Amino acid sequence: IKSLTIATLGLANIVPLTSLAGDLPEIRKVKYERLNLSESLRTEDAMVSFERKYLLHGAITSEEYRAREGKYYTIFWKSKGDRRPGMVVRLEYLQSNTGDEIKVKEVTVDDVRRQNTTDINVIGEEFKEDGNVVAWRASLVRDGEVISSVESFLWE
Repeated sequence: IKSLTIATLGLANIVPLTSLAGDLPEIRKVKYERLNLSESLRTEDAMVSFERKYLLHGAITSEEYRAREGKYYTIFWKSKGDRRPGMVVRLEYLQSNTGDEIKVKEVTVDDVRRQNTTDINVIGEEFKEDGNVVAWRASLVRDGEVISSVESFLWE
């Protein structure tokens, strides 16, 4: 019995689920940053102050500064096997002043690589009028089907 192979059992064409799951695109993590100009930044950590300076780079007038205030999301995802163009990165979110209205922003990625990052921002007038993002869900969508998703603790 020890010498039985997969071919003799008639299972040669069965692909293990673990290998299929490993080839599907997946979200690795979501990094988010809130840029709030009304809060003074008191830190000696150079990385924290750099992030704020990076987000404000190029803004000159006070209007340009205010237009950059809000939430910045960076979605890190990988795609081992499926690198066809047309991957949609979706961010669904709830804001403090809009009740249970779910807002959606999507970015279509045509240059799909093994390791990918996609930036989606909720800034400017939208952030000022509708308030802070209180819950979110990031998803990878292919042909209308959600392949992978990550959500915040408050998302239901």
